[in-house]
Amino acid sequence: MGALDSSPVTDALGGRSDRPLRWGISLPLVAYVALIVCVLTANVVWLARPHPDTGQSYLASLYANDALRGEIGYALKLSMVSSLISAIIATLLAIPSAYALSRLRVPFRALIDTIVDLPLVIPPLIAGIALLLFFRQSGMGQWIENHLLPVVYTQQGIVVAQFFIASAFAIRAVKAAFDQVNPRFEAVARSLGASGLHAFVTISLPLAKSGVIAGFIMTWARAIGEFAPIMMVAGSTPGKTNVLPISAFLNMSAGNVEAAIAIVVLMVAIAAGTLVLFKQLGGQGYIW
Repeated sequence: MGALDSSPVTDALGGRSDRPLRWGISLPLVAYVALIVCVLTANVVWLARPHPDTGQSYLASLYANDALRGEIGYALKLSMVSSLISAIIATLLAIPSAYALSRLRVPFRALIDTIVDLPLVIPPLIAGIALLLFFRQSGMGQWIENHLLPVVYTQQGIVVAQFFIASAFAIRAVKAAFDQVNPRFEAVARSLGASGLHAFVTISLPLAKSGVIAGFIMTWARAIGEFAPIMMVAGSTPGKTNVLPISAFLNMSAGNVEAAIAIVVLMVAIAAGTLVLFKQLGGQGYIW
C-alpha cells in the first residue's frame, strides 16, 4: 500500500504491469518538449557565438550597432504600448460581454457565440485583409477613417488590428472565469435585496478577479505577437509601424539575421514570462 501511495502515476495506471503504457504515453510528450527546448536553444546559441568580423558575440555586435539597437528599441516600445492599449480595451469589452454570455439567456446565443469566436479561427492574414477592406471600401469604415480616427497605415491601425483578434480571446478567457463562479452566490445576494449590478460588482467580479487578470495577461501576450493583421492594416514602415514581429520580418528579409533572431529570443522571453505570471494567477483553466 505504501509503495502505491508513493507513486500516484503508478497507482492511477494500475501498477507495474502498465509500465509499457506509461512509456508509450510519456515518450511523445518528452519528444515534443525536447523539440521546443532544442529549437529555442539553437537561437540562443546562435546569438552567443563569436561574430567573424568583430570577435564578439552576435548579440554584443548587434548591441554595438546603434541603428539596429535603436530600431529594436523602438519596435519594443511600440509593441508594448500598442498591445497594452489593445489589451485594456479588449478586457473592458470582455467583462460585460463575457458575463452576458455566461449568465444571460440571450436570443440567438449559439450564433452570437460563434461570431465572437470567428476572429480566433480566421487566418490572421485573412483577418487583416478583411479589416483593410472594411476601412477602405465600406461606408461605415470610410466614415470612421475620415471623420473619427485614421486607421489605415497609422499607429492607431496597430491597436485596431491587435484589438480585432485579441478581443475574441479576451471574451473567451473572461467567460471561462465567470463560468467558474457559482451563480447561487448572486442569487443569494439578490434574495437579500441586492440589485443585479451590485451583486455583479461585489460578488461575481471579485470572485472571477484572478481569471480576469489572467485573461488580460494572455490577451496582452496575444496582441503583442500579432503580425499579419498589423502588416495589412498599419503597414510596415520603419520608425512608424514596425512592431516587434514586423521588425523581425523586415530584418530577416534584409539579411540582418542576428537582429531577427535577437527579436525572436526577446519575444520568446516575453512569452515565457507571461505564461509564468499567467500560471501563478491560477490561469490554467482560462486558455480556450
